[in-house]
Amino acid sequence: MYLSKPNPELYNQQKCEANMSLVNEDGKQNCSARLLKVEHLLYQNPNGIQVKDIARLCQVSKRTSYRDLNELETTLKIPLITDKNGYHIADNYFLPPIHFTLTEGLSVFLATRLLFGYSCTYNPDIESTFTKLNSVMPAPFQHQISQTLDKMHDKAADKENIQTMALLCRAWAEQRKVQISYWTLGKKDCSTREVSPYFIEPAAAGHSAYLIGHCGKSNEMRTFKLEHIQSIKILDDKYAIPRDFDIDKYHSPYWGILVDGEVKDIKLSFTPEVGRIMTETIFHPTQVNETLPDQSVLVSFRLADTPDFVSWVLSWGERVKVLEPRELRVKVIETARGMLERYAVQEKK
Repeated sequence: MYLSKPNPELYNQQKCEANMSLVNEDGKQNCSARLLKVEHLLYQNPNGIQVKDIARLCQVSKRTSYRDLNELETTLKIPLITDKNGYHIADNYFLPPIHFTLTEGLSVFLATRLLFGYSCTYNPDIESTFTKLNSVMPAPFQHQISQTLDKMHDKAADKENIQTMALLCRAWAEQRKVQISYWTLGKKDCSTREVSPYFIEPAAAGHSAYLIGHCGKSNEMRTFKLEHIQSIKILDDKYAIPRDFDIDKYHSPYWGILVDGEVKDIKLSFTPEVGRIMTETIFHPTQVNETLPDQSVLVSFRLADTPDFVSWVLSWGERVKVLEPRELRVKVIETARGMLERYAVQEKK
């Protein structure tokens, strides 16, 4: 079962007209504002509302209300359900309206900025979030949000990835398994897997989002990069996320998205010139800092030395030294030698 997506442009147009009067200057009904009111009435009556009541509250005929409901369903792709109680919106489609304080709105803005920053492709859902936020924030914030919206249109769209995310979101909300065709790095062909989505995690380092869930093929927890999912289908099979599953505990022994390897005690020595950065920033929950008399900083971690952690250590260059464990120190030395050899060959040409 594939998700029928709403039209973001038409939907945002309705949202931007939220404060318009139901009646135009010439005395005629404003269709856009009326459709928005009908949508709000459906929000306010999750168990259902009769067409006659919609018509009465919007001051139109029942025939017009039926046309409005059809417009919401066919043009804006809002899934409507009818029963003895009347019309209502299908569960899990829209979140209920909520109110933010100014600082809460700023938190949403900053979180969305992070999402915008890690993604190098255009995403209409991120744009829609900014657009809605922009309608309620004070003028200074609106200017910054508008600038972000302008920059967003410079990015190329990735329709396949957007559709994949939409389907995963729905499957996760409805607790239904997905069948994916997945390409693994280093493999020539894709493999078909049935996965129970437990979590979707963004990772700035990989400029991507990752599906974390139980893989039926391996019968273990696995991490799947969204861009490597070649096709996806929502299945009818239901699943339940274990009550003791905690994504933060699951990732706590690891540096980034990669879950692999033995957890070790790691000690790094940073030179004084970057020592202050270490004391000012918590890079991992297990981090412990100790400032030495010469102002160098000893930093300890309790985690696995995965490739993404090794890359982070290497990013500090000569300003860091691995003290423990020896295996990590060897990895860094071998990588540094490989880099030197590669550049040496290039310089000889």
